[in-house]
Amino acid sequence: MSVQAARRHVDRVLSELAAEHGRVEVVREPVEVSATAYESLRGRAAAFDGCGGAGAWVLDPEGRVLLVDSDEGWAEPAAARRPEADFRDCAGAAVRDLTGVDPVFGGLSHVHVRYVADPFDRDPVPQPFVVFAARAEGEPNDGAAWHASLPDDLLYDYLTELPLDG
Repeated sequence: MSVQAARRHVDRVLSELAAEHGRVEVVREPVEVSATAYESLRGRAAAFDGCGGAGAWVLDPEGRVLLVDSDEGWAEPAAARRPEADFRDCAGAAVRDLTGVDPVFGGLSHVHVRYVADPFDRDPVPQPFVVFAARAEGEPNDGAAWHASLPDDLLYDYLTELPLDG
């Protein structure tokens, strides 16, 4: 898949989400990776007719948010989407698999589009991650936790703008 085809994929995803949910909040983030990682992402985009995934901004009845700890920082539970998979199904599986908590989905929270570039100034490869709003209760697995306030080490800055009060 060419970078141009990956961009068309993102445009198609955003158009479909807008048709279903109305206004779509898009968070764009440039990310530089090694040439090897860039080639891997380009290959994945070609193999899976686009790349990206889905996750959820999950709140409990007390207004705490469910976050997953990674090497890069805390973030909402999310996973890569398989070809032809529904974004909501992908998000639900990610929340259940990563946290052990079963979400009840509301609407769309936002779409986080990472533009992955390499040190050789090749065109960035866009990766759309669709994030839904959800509610849940229960004790999460190790590596995930409910947070009454956001930790300092977040995966991306936009998470500070999302509501903790529902």
